[in-house]
Amino acid sequence: MVQLLYSSSRRSQSLVGLGSLLLGAVVLFGCSPQDLGVASDSAYETSLAEHLTSTGSLMYGAYWCPHCADQKAIFNDAADLLPYVECAADGENAQPDLCQQRGIQGYPTWEIDGQLYPGVRSLEELATLSGFPAAP
Repeated sequence: MVQLLYSSSRRSQSLVGLGSLLLGAVVLFGCSPQDLGVASDSAYETSLAEHLTSTGSLMYGAYWCPHCADQKAIFNDAADLLPYVECAADGENAQPDLCQQRGIQGYPTWEIDGQLYPGVRSLEELATLSGFPAAP
């Protein structure tokens, strides 16, 4: 009888612990930064995207590329302002010849001041590479 009560109590504790863990995961991963009260500086993202465009910088990518989607996500709503070159031949407004001419081998690749920088880059790194002021 004591063994049965102990086993039942232990099972209840396990279920409560598992439920708490699942609830914590939903709260942590199911909320956007805005939901958590963390402000996104969309004015900075917009200004940086406009600066990259005005200085002739380019982001080479492909519509099917998950890392390109990650790069765009860093810019939030300002992603539509990025100077983007579609390298996939079957993509919208594709420019595969330009990508081949520039020697693009992976996505995303940034071209800033004539230099190629492959991989996802932070806002801070793109600002530094392009001569834009750091975020406040």
